[in-house]
Amino acid sequence: MNMDMEEKKAQLVHRRKDEILTAAKRIFAQNGFRRTKIDQIANELNVGKGTIYRYFDDKKSLFLAVFEKGMQHLQENFLSNVQPITNPQLKLIKAVRTYFDFFDNDGDLIEILMQVRSEFKDDYKRAFISMYRDYIVRIQENLRTGIKMGIFRDLDVDKTAEAISAAMQGVLQSFYVREFGPESETSNPEKLANRTEAVTALLLEGLLKRNSE
Repeated sequence: MNMDMEEKKAQLVHRRKDEILTAAKRIFAQNGFRRTKIDQIANELNVGKGTIYRYFDDKKSLFLAVFEKGMQHLQENFLSNVQPITNPQLKLIKAVRTYFDFFDNDGDLIEILMQVRSEFKDDYKRAFISMYRDYIVRIQENLRTGIKMGIFRDLDVDKTAEAISAAMQGVLQSFYVREFGPESETSNPEKLANRTEAVTALLLEGLLKRNSE
């Protein structure tokens, strides 16, 4: 009986934290970290702000928890959608598509990510590098597999993996500036996923014409 009660209590805590994080993400994305008040998040949930402080020490810890949960979800998406694919070329295409699809479905997280980079650079580096290490290793492994299979040419795996990651992040940054800037057209937003073909063609085929063309 005690075990059942403990399990129910743990589930309640987990559910309440998720509710707080979901509401906080939306409000932080809309108002920005500095302009957001804990009272606003509490009002959104129809609870007292003491309830928020029961789960998070302060506004910063809540804000970073929103960011870290989003990065965890991104990592889980890669593991479920990309990792099972065995063909290196298809795996790279799926990785780019998964990355863009993820942020197409969570525009608030793009805003949160940019805010964390601006407000808390050290915390951003800590959380991002933790995920980035695993992410880069997986790109490197895919490149090595592709080289061994004769699909990819012989290349500097470490530098190429960094370039692939930088290309995807650069597209996301450019998208953010255009779509979320003061002159953005929010009535008919673009989709990041529409850039998948352009990015993967550049990564896999390059810019130069082949001799046979």
